[in-house]
Amino acid sequence: MKKVYTILAAVVMTVTAAWGQNQQSDPLANGLAAVAAVSGEVRTPADSVKEITPEEVPMWKKKLYYGYNFDIYFHNDSRTTHKENGWSISLQPEIGWRLKERVYLGMRIGGSYADTRSTYSYLDVNDKTYTEELRVMAGSWDVTPYVRYRLKTMFNGKVGIWLEAHLYAGMSFPRVTDGNVAGTDYDGLRYSATYGCQVSPVITYQFNRRSTFQLFFSILSLGYSGTTFCYENPTQGRYREYTNDVIIFSGKLRNLLANQFTPGLYGLKIGIQKSF
Repeated sequence: MKKVYTILAAVVMTVTAAWGQNQQSDPLANGLAAVAAVSGEVRTPADSVKEITPEEVPMWKKKLYYGYNFDIYFHNDSRTTHKENGWSISLQPEIGWRLKERVYLGMRIGGSYADTRSTYSYLDVNDKTYTEELRVMAGSWDVTPYVRYRLKTMFNGKVGIWLEAHLYAGMSFPRVTDGNVAGTDYDGLRYSATYGCQVSPVITYQFNRRSTFQLFFSILSLGYSGTTFCYENPTQGRYREYTNDVIIFSGKLRNLLANQFTPGLYGLKIGIQKSF
């Protein structure tokens, strides 16, 4: 009987001690300790966010890209009978596909605005020269599919030198805002269509995985350019004229070397490519 009382007393003391310990403990700490005991570690919601490795990026995000290209152009043509100066600005969004590591296929679709002031010189019946001023504003759009091949990389792959070949087609709609159009290039002109092909170098700089800066050297281009002018006037009705030109280092560069264009900013085209 004495042995039974001894066992009961030991049980009561054990339960009392356990109850007192629970009263002094932190339930939250006990819960985390229990989780740690089961899982081996405690993870917070922030820890559960998993970073995507390059291998886990979907294929279309690796291949597909988009971009924006910006072109500004100032000129000053000082021919004898027809002097011209003005500027133009264009914006060309683009989308493309990385066919291979060194080969890109893409397309640019854009629009531009130009403001040109011209001075025409004439001889009257008394062989006296007189001039007429003319101001023309023109809006245009164009489509340019292209293929680009990387020739070389430098500075740990950050800088790339590319050769781009593209086709282009577009239309321009000039509007005379000041002056007399009789006898000028704009007399009866309704619109013009341009088309051609071109090969020129491009330099890129990759900021990070998603952003690449690109600089176009269209002034060093080779190719072919054609233009169809559509006219309409009271005497001749509707008619068309055609011109074409073989592009050798760009007409802009040839005119620049001939001192017909102002130094400084001429044919500068820059852009940004973005990955998804």
